[in-house]
Amino acid sequence: MESNALLWLILAVVVIAVIVAIVVIGGRQRKAKQAERAGTLRSEAREQSSHVQQRESKAAEVDARARAAQAESDIKAAEAEQLALAAERQKTQASSQRSDVDDQFRKADKVDPHHDNSLAEESPTSDRSRQSTPPDTTTTHDRDSQTPR
Repeated sequence: MESNALLWLILAVVVIAVIVAIVVIGGRQRKAKQAERAGTLRSEAREQSSHVQQRESKAAEVDARARAAQAESDIKAAEAEQLALAAERQKTQASSQRSDVDDQFRKADKVDPHHDNSLAEESPTSDRSRQSTPPDTTTTHDRDSQTPR
């Protein structure tokens, strides 16, 4: 019986050794597959990283163009504001000069012996275009067109 028990003991040790060997080999194969998968993932990540880097570069370029366009727009807006202010000053000056010229024409009309002053005295603020002028005199518009600039 002892030989039979010894045989069973040896057989049990061999079976256990085979099971351990299978587990160890299986573990190594699993680790090898995991390492291969990790390498594939890294390779894909490098490829995607390259694409992402290109997109980031394009995004930075577009952002730079947008900032340049905004700066140009700000410059144009400031330029437009300055031109509007200059136009307003010129309108004010022209209005003042128009008033001075109209005053000068009124003075000339008062001094002119051939001008009919009765219409001007009736309505000093009336529109001169409604006044009738004698054939030998000119209107304010005619005088303006003859005035050197």
